[in-house]
Amino acid sequence: MTKVEIQPNSEPQKKFLRNDKKNLAFISGIGAGKTVAGIMRTALNLFKWNEGERGYVVAPTHKMLNNVIIPEMKKWNLINEEFSWNRSQKKLHLPNDSVMIMDSADNKRKIERLRGPNISWFWMDEGARMPKKVWDIMIGRLRTGSYRNAYVTTTPKGFNWIYKEFIKKDKHYFLSDIPTNVNPELPSDYLERMEEYEGQFYQQEIQGQFVQFEGLVHPWFSEDHIVSDLPSSWDETIYGLDWGYRNPMAVVVLVRRGDEFFVVDELYDRRLTIDDLVPKLSSLEETWGNGKIFCDPSEPSNIEKLKREGFSAKKANNDVMPGISQVSSLRNQLSVSDRCQNTINEFRSYQYKDNDKEEPQKENDHAMDSLRYALYSNSKIKEAGVATISWTSNRNNNKRNKRFSY
Repeated sequence: MTKVEIQPNSEPQKKFLRNDKKNLAFISGIGAGKTVAGIMRTALNLFKWNEGERGYVVAPTHKMLNNVIIPEMKKWNLINEEFSWNRSQKKLHLPNDSVMIMDSADNKRKIERLRGPNISWFWMDEGARMPKKVWDIMIGRLRTGSYRNAYVTTTPKGFNWIYKEFIKKDKHYFLSDIPTNVNPELPSDYLERMEEYEGQFYQQEIQGQFVQFEGLVHPWFSEDHIVSDLPSSWDETIYGLDWGYRNPMAVVVLVRRGDEFFVVDELYDRRLTIDDLVPKLSSLEETWGNGKIFCDPSEPSNIEKLKREGFSAKKANNDVMPGISQVSSLRNQLSVSDRCQNTINEFRSYQYKDNDKEEPQKENDHAMDSLRYALYSNSKIKEAGVATISWTSNRNNNKRNKRFSY
């Protein structure tokens, strides 16, 4: 039988693997070896701690599974020709009857789908990019095995649920403040490039520290703006779209009920092409309804492609400071679903340059740009006197409604 060797290469990884607590977190800077730590702990569950049982690996996006976790597992010989690996189902079946299922938490449907299996362990990679609901659902599935354990590996993203669950409550085991340079496998030029990071972003991304960003663009955003209950009917659906490839592409979905706005869903993923985007937008519209899609105007060919696919895609108004003012003016009317973790994270980290409040930094701004495109561009259309339509939720109805345009 193929041998899978567990070889931690840093002291934090050794501590993470040797601990027998039920709930654990490995919180570090980027490149510090957190994903490898998760893979090694997964191997221990499969071959030793919960042999013959079933466990789950969850990532924020499907592409993270395909581009990060699965290739790394192949390096560690956990996915190989001898073990039964179903690529389409993302399921690994070992000769000892241990089973590993992999899935992503891209959207509401996928998150709800996690409720199904009874498991003995689960791992959330980049947990700070997923809503706490994923953690809560998976904890409720730990019903089998002799050592039921849950573990998260992540870079911190402000004082979000990871901080509250593992640091503030102080009831689970955690390793935090693990810097990038703890990983001896990193090349020296990689570490040199990381020194270009500055300030609180350096503390978070390289030092692996929880930080409260200063000079926030939206300092008014608080826990009161985060909700779990969403409206079942609304007057209008609005989409904002910020293009990306190496940086995340972000789609923010809002619904308006009267003068209230709810961020109800998001798409936040790297290396998406326009062809990848089309079915994802269709899926969002099946859930939330057809609506104007206000797009970053920098990619007119992509906008034209969406139009030809039948979407009501438009160039967004990209006036930055007026758009920010529009978002802020709605602070008492705006709520964000607790499922939209990337939008929440950006609200808590989107900063002005040098605290001058004249120009935001081009960091942590993808969902924020999408939100600005949607709210500000829609307000300008309203000022021009363009009518909107009403929409009732079809979340329990898979039938597509006829598209409309303006």
